[in-house]
Amino acid sequence: MRRLTGDEHLSPEFATTWRTYDLDDKTRTLLEYAEKLTKSPSMIDDADIDSLRSSGWSEEGIYEATALTSLFNLTGRMEAASGLPPDEVPAGARMRETTVKS
Repeated sequence: MRRLTGDEHLSPEFATTWRTYDLDDKTRTLLEYAEKLTKSPSMIDDADIDSLRSSGWSEEGIYEATALTSLFNLTGRMEAASGLPPDEVPAGARMRETTVKS
């Protein structure tokens, strides 16, 4: 959102206060979609996707927005269910880095 709005100082509260910002239609449509996907994913339908397309989002952009929203919803729910503070993973739970062979 920092890149889309040009505001490098957006705080986490933006997630709940974005409707109070002066946003362009393309960004507002994306946030409405992300909110709906988060709060009531079973209600997403073709009209939601058509709205994104109409406001200028490409198929790739729609896919990426859907994937990122879904991923953040998954990790947020894992954090909430585990009782961990946001963005804190226990040191012993980290996966080892892998090396890529060329």
